[in-house]
Parts: sequence; C-alpha cells; structure tokens
Amino acid sequence: MRLSLLYITLLIFVSCKQKVQSVDDTIIITSSKVGEELISTINLELLEFEYDEPVGIGLTLLHNENFYFIDRLSTQILEFDFEGNFKRKPITKGEGPSEIQRFHTVYFGKDQFYFISGYTVSVFNKDFNLVRRFELDFEHGSTLHEIEHNPTPDNPAVYELKYWGNQVFENNGFFYVKIESSNPKFNGYDHREYYLYGGTYGEFDLKTGKATRVLGKRPPVYLNYSHITYLDLYYHDVHEKEIYLSFEPDSLIYITDMEFNVKEAFGVKGIGMHQDYIETKHHEEASNLVFRMNKIQKGYYKYVKHFHEDGITFRTYTLGIPNDTVLEHGTNPQRMQIYKDKALVGDVEVPTSFAIIGKIGDYYYADGSGGNPNNEEIIVYKFKLE
Repeated sequence: MRLSLLYITLLIFVSCKQKVQSVDDTIIITSSKVGEELISTINLELLEFEYDEPVGIGLTLLHNENFYFIDRLSTQILEFDFEGNFKRKPITKGEGPSEIQRFHTVYFGKDQFYFISGYTVSVFNKDFNLVRRFELDFEHGSTLHEIEHNPTPDNPAVYELKYWGNQVFENNGFFYVKIESSNPKFNGYDHREYYLYGGTYGEFDLKTGKATRVLGKRPPVYLNYSHITYLDLYYHDVHEKEIYLSFEPDSLIYITDMEFNVKEAFGVKGIGMHQDYIETKHHEEASNLVFRMNKIQKGYYKYVKHFHEDGITFRTYTLGIPNDTVLEHGTNPQRMQIYKDKALVGDVEVPTSFAIIGKIGDYYYADGSGGNPNNEEIIVYKFKLE
C-alpha cells in the first residue's frame, strides 16, 4: 500500500457556546462564538487501493472496517480491507443470487444491504445473497382525483422518490427515503406552501412496501427566498436514537428524534460563502443554467457526520465562485467545519469532493469520489485530529 501526503492547514478556534431558546421555545439552538484563532497543520493521507481494473463513476462506503466501492456505472461492488487490499466483488451485474441489474442508491444496514433502482428495493443478506425485492408503494389508498385536485402535505401519494441525492435507511421494521413532489398544485417551483408544509421523508412498511407516513419538514430559512428548488438537497447521519440533518442553504445542523421531530440545532456560518442564490418564482424560470449557477457559483452546506464517542461533528460546505462564466461541475471550492460538543473548533479546506464516511482507530476516513460526476477512480482520504 502506498500513501500520498497532502498538507492542509486546519484553523482551530477557541470557542465558547451559548444556548438560547428558539422562538417556539421548544428547540434549543447552540451558537458557537469564535474566539482566539489557533493554527495547526494536519496530514491528509490519500489511500491508494490495490486494484488494476477500470472502475466506473461511484463512491466509497466504510462498513465493519472494510471499504466498499459502489460502482454505479458498472453495476458492481468492490470490497477492500482497511489497508486498501482488494478482497472480492460481492455484487456484480446480472440476475443471479449475488447480482443486480442496476441501482442508484445503496444503504448498508446492520445485517442487510439495500439497493434501490427506481421504486424497486433489492434486499441482500450479510453474505450479499439476494433475500427479496419489494416496490415502494406511494399510493396510500388515494384516488387520482384526490391527488390531482386536493393534494395535502401529509398524503404520501402526493410525493415521489427523490432521485437526486437520495439517502435511505431502515429502523424498527420501517424503511425511510427522501421524497419530493412535482404535483402541479403542490411543488417547490410554484408554491411557497411547499417549503412550509412539505414533507422530506417517506416512511414505508418493510414487509409490504406500502407508505405509512410523511415525515420531516424544511427549516424556516427556505422562506427567506421565493423559490430555491435547486438548493433543496439535505443530508442525514442516522444514529440509534437521533438523526443529524444538514440542509443546503442553512448554517444550522439539526438534531431530531427518529421521527424527525427537531430537538436541538447548532452551527456557524461557513467562511467566505457566496449565498446570493438565484431565485425563481415559478417553474418556467427554472433551467439547467439556473441549476448550474446555483450549484457551482454559490455556497451551500453538504454532508454531516457525527461521532458520538468523540463528541465530534463534521459538516462540509462549498464557498461558491463569484464568476458568471464558471459552469463546470467539480470546480466549486469546498471546506469542512469541525465541531466538538456542538462548538466550532475548526474549519479546514478540503478537496472539492469530500465526505466523511467513518473511523477506524484514531483515523477518520473520507470518500473523495462521490461528489464528482466525472471521476472514475477510487479516492479515499484519512486523517487524525490531534
């Protein structure tokens, strides 16, 4: 195994925190005030994997101290040990017991693995043998007339699977997916009520695949804009009794219970972020150009990862590029915040595709492939916090 060293300057702040109650007196908001600035340098090591065959576009997950490269383009999973040595291909493309035709979202549970293709969920056991398949059923007994003429925010039939940027998980016999609505009378392009009342997650019965509830809400920051549909991605990190949530336009990190009821929020605005988002008023103003300008030229928050035993929370964000001519994906500079017990202790520049995926021993690991749509190689970084 070979390691390439990248040197990154980590700004560590001596911070104090102050708890204040939110307007509704139910959500505790922790504000971290940056005090005396300390500078430290850490080594970000690039782990090289022992694998000579070409790979497609994908990302890397860390599970039980093994790395799994999720090759979406070639429809396969590559398994490596924690040192980057190749072990096997537990999933390949096909119709056999350890094969699958295609997938766009993957979730590694404790004893089972879930692969989502469209609305079909394929469930594999811990040996990567197919157990069963089921369909995500959003209908919920509603008639087409009800859905078209009287869409209500709590009706699962009003929503569909959020294809781009989805994350899923299972808990206590239920399956949870990110959702969105394109209903003409209830959507993020034309209706402000969507940001006030629209759900963010759908709950499904694992046995039947039928939708049971709509859960979650967007934070109030969305109401500061007319419509910013292209900044409607949100990221979660699920733990045994709570969920950490990060929303693209919001500097706060939310802690919820397992039903997405917010208990607490904390966070500080990123350094040098350009957040003058391009707003739209209806769907006719939305375009690929507006999408690229918001995603490449603007700053927004991304992945969140919490380590309970360390009291450490990581959250990445982009800065934006104040240049109207820059429209290439993968060019938006990125940084990562580091919180200790909900107080900001660091803010570091990281590669443009960077997401913390886990920890082994004293090292934290980050995927460097998933955020880059043009990247066809396995990139994993590791580092320590001194």
